[in-house]
Amino acid sequence: MKPLSAKQHLEIANLFQQGQREVQLSLLDQAEYSFARILKINPELLEARAFLAFVFSASKQHAKATQELRALLKSGRNLAQTHHNLANSLFEQQLYGEAITHYQAAIHLEPTRVESHIHCGIAQRMLKHYDAAIQCLYNALNLDNRNARAFHVLGMIFVDQGEYPRALECLENATGLMPKEAQYRVSFAETLSKVGLDYEAGIELHSACELNPNHADGFIAYGQYLLEQHRLDEALECFQHARLLAPDNLLLRDNLGLTYTGMGDIERALTFFDSALQTDPKRISSLFGKGQAYIDIGDSSEVMNIASDIIEINSTIPHGYLLQCNAKKSKNDDGLTQALINFTNNDSLDTESKIAIHFTLGKLFDDQNHYAEAFKHYAQGNLLRNAELDYSIEEDVEKFNQIIAHFNQPFFQAHQHLGTDLSLPIIIVGMPRSSTTLTEQIISSHPEVMGAGEVIFWSRSPTALPLRIGSQTPYPACTSELSVAQAKDIALMYEDTLRKITGPKTLVKHITDKMPHNFLNLGLIALLFPKVKIIHTKRNPIDTCLSIFFQNFNKAHPYAFDLSNLGFHYKQYERIMRHWHEVLPGRIMDIQYEDTISDPEYWSRKLIDHIGLEWNDACLAPHKLERTVKTASHWQVRQPIYKTSVERWKNYEEFLGPLIDALKD
Repeated sequence: MKPLSAKQHLEIANLFQQGQREVQLSLLDQAEYSFARILKINPELLEARAFLAFVFSASKQHAKATQELRALLKSGRNLAQTHHNLANSLFEQQLYGEAITHYQAAIHLEPTRVESHIHCGIAQRMLKHYDAAIQCLYNALNLDNRNARAFHVLGMIFVDQGEYPRALECLENATGLMPKEAQYRVSFAETLSKVGLDYEAGIELHSACELNPNHADGFIAYGQYLLEQHRLDEALECFQHARLLAPDNLLLRDNLGLTYTGMGDIERALTFFDSALQTDPKRISSLFGKGQAYIDIGDSSEVMNIASDIIEINSTIPHGYLLQCNAKKSKNDDGLTQALINFTNNDSLDTESKIAIHFTLGKLFDDQNHYAEAFKHYAQGNLLRNAELDYSIEEDVEKFNQIIAHFNQPFFQAHQHLGTDLSLPIIIVGMPRSSTTLTEQIISSHPEVMGAGEVIFWSRSPTALPLRIGSQTPYPACTSELSVAQAKDIALMYEDTLRKITGPKTLVKHITDKMPHNFLNLGLIALLFPKVKIIHTKRNPIDTCLSIFFQNFNKAHPYAFDLSNLGFHYKQYERIMRHWHEVLPGRIMDIQYEDTISDPEYWSRKLIDHIGLEWNDACLAPHKLERTVKTASHWQVRQPIYKTSVERWKNYEEFLGPLIDALKD
């Protein structure tokens, strides 16, 4: 290369100073020009090439950064930092295998380089090479046993593997070492939720927001958690604060719309959905949320208009048609059935959409009284869902056996000292679709009662309780290890959860929890709350099971998607309810749906009397209760008590042989 002139040396020096200043001011385009200009004058100036590679990385031009870093290595700049930076650029291009090679080269040149060990572990995780990833993180922690990021990454690897106790230990260490790092707390909270420690997850998310009030993602995560927990007032506060930090975030506007919909303030909900649509008129999630809001107030004409808009935007997805089907009962000539049938022949459609379509077709044909066609589609939807699950009759029996064997009379007598004096909850249990919603509506129509709906708390006990009390014994046997202080803490957590759902300023004597499958958890509930009233809703077994079979339930109900399994599970439910009546005599009131329908006043009075309240005539008009109901029974609870669901199964009798046989066994 020709020797540089004095003028060129001076120009390079000036450009170098200028480029460094531009990097400091984040003027990356200008910095790129400065360092590129230096290299044009002197291609062998490696320091300028290193800076240019940094600028390319900072501006997310990873392919260009890779090119410059390779040139540095080829020029003999075989430094650990160069290999590490090249690996980072390769990682960003999802070239994980090659990235690992250069992380390892950096470690070979500089074995104590903690960041290279951590990043190598992250790359190994992306390839699902979990043993290698774990070893990388342990290597990092051996060099720096207080490295919060290493603990966080290691914890997330254990989450991937389903090793939740080890994951929680690592993630707790990460938050302890860097308490103000919001993302670490969010990860810790999400993992707590995975193992059923929802209450504790809420505490961590609250702390993440409190310690880092400028972290929008933390407030969004906390708001979504609160929305899932039906704690709408608090969710609203989180989303409103997040909006101040990220005013252009369309997901936030959708979440605000969903929150106001849940609160029954449809006017404000529509304002936020419309705000998102002003920015993105073709945003399907906002249109769908807007449609659901109109469904809640029964405005079917607006729902149909929105559904038409969705279909016009994208006719290759079923969302618009599904929304139309939810708006009103179907008629023979509305064209919806054929539109959805056409979707079932689309092989490119994802399974979840196909399942939703078949369940919706079942509803349409049922509305039209075409019962054979309705059952065909319900059965197909259930078949597709069942293929995703692994329900085991043997495991189901064992679960019921363990609960029945453990929570016996001697157990309750030996542990009666664990009971609290708290009496806020009213527990409503029964199979899904057995009228738990109607029963809650009747009770919560009383001015001294609020309805919390289906509360996510006790259903997580099998995974949550051993962790919560620090026991190595699985549930339910671990309940024998409960201390008085732990029992009181859990009872207070539950009451606090109820109050947060209904509003912390709500002053009522009782709050209902109508989570149906709490019939599995009555032993623990009755142990901690000896004064709590329990209502058991019953309905004709075949009607109950058929109604379950016709609902597109989530995977929390693995028994629900096969008629034989469904009948078998129902028999286990009957068995455990007989057991609770035996060991908890006088504490459970049974109420039959068909009896309530035939004589609402008599049975409503019996319910209120069982709870221990004075009668109030408002309990005779539960459909007039001023609150939004989030349940599969949405339409029913907005109607006066009606009889059309009684003996509905007779329309489908010819198809129900496996169910009827299972119920007889």
